[in-house]
Amino acid sequence: MTSRERILAALNREPVDCLPMCETQFWPETLERWRNEGFSADADPVAYFGLDPIACVNDLFDPSLQLPERLIEETAEHRIELDRYGKTVKSWKHSNHTPAILAPGIRDADDWQRVRAVLTPADDKFNNPAAEAQYAAARQAGQMIAITPAEPMWFVLYLTMGFEQGLRTMARRHDLVADMVAAYTDYILGMTRRAIQRGYRFDALWFWSDLCYRNGMLFSPRAARRLALPHWQRIGGFCREHDMRFMFHCDGDVHDLIPLLIEAGCDAIHPLEARAGNDVRLYKQEFRDRICLIGNINADVIASNDPAAIEREVAEKVPFAAAGGGYIYHIDHSVPPTVSLESYRWLLECVRRYAAGEG
Repeated sequence: MTSRERILAALNREPVDCLPMCETQFWPETLERWRNEGFSADADPVAYFGLDPIACVNDLFDPSLQLPERLIEETAEHRIELDRYGKTVKSWKHSNHTPAILAPGIRDADDWQRVRAVLTPADDKFNNPAAEAQYAAARQAGQMIAITPAEPMWFVLYLTMGFEQGLRTMARRHDLVADMVAAYTDYILGMTRRAIQRGYRFDALWFWSDLCYRNGMLFSPRAARRLALPHWQRIGGFCREHDMRFMFHCDGDVHDLIPLLIEAGCDAIHPLEARAGNDVRLYKQEFRDRICLIGNINADVIASNDPAAIEREVAEKVPFAAAGGGYIYHIDHSVPPTVSLESYRWLLECVRRYAAGEG
């Protein structure tokens, strides 16, 4: 099997020739550390370690409200600016941490009505040469390609309103949130359909949407069923229509989210953070072949840089998760700079050995 065929088979919960092994992100600080430990400065870690590549094509079309960006404050340590969604964000110059939302871009129905019409599919929204070049290179290389538009609930809760304003609005004005989610779903489906009409071919649509935290979902499953599920189902149907897999990234405890995703026709959940209580062994028993499980190899254990602990983590999870297909190796988040190059090499050696039944 090629890497692309292997990943797609796992997403389809079909047999594979060997366990698919993927990583979607190495922190810049991680690669900097590894270079000091002998890693080649110009090496691609996915190719270097023989992993199965997934090309995540971000912002092929403009996902934003196209509002003017403006710098408000800049120091040696941070920047504060208005972004394309209208919110005020603070980002750090020497850290890869998520920017802090200082003020929402949309507060109420009036704000929303002023910008709603921007979310009209149009060919001039394809304005990202870097994404187009990434797609072309991945296509030429025969890699699996996922388009990664913003997920509609994430559009509300993070990209425009921010968590505090967004969750309050869900409780007080669920009609406003419902309209925002519906309109944004229309937009991303319309733009993805235009991309396909322009000749793009995607193996998957992959949402990156952190709708959970360490104790569960940010909002109730009941609210998700009312506000999000009908639109996730529309997206699932669109993916089936165009022979695309439907994938979902969500940090935190995703146990209560997974049944909703299965109902929506979602094919995979990633990265199954271990520190939030997710356990791939329990999920494999509970959900069986209804969804592909990606990840759950505990980054905290790998960052201990203890070979015995790393091997134990792999030995206890990988053989069980990989049995019967429907599992893809991935660390349970991006690879952090606390992981040494030697430990990461040992991790991959253990995964390959135990996946092959040679533990």
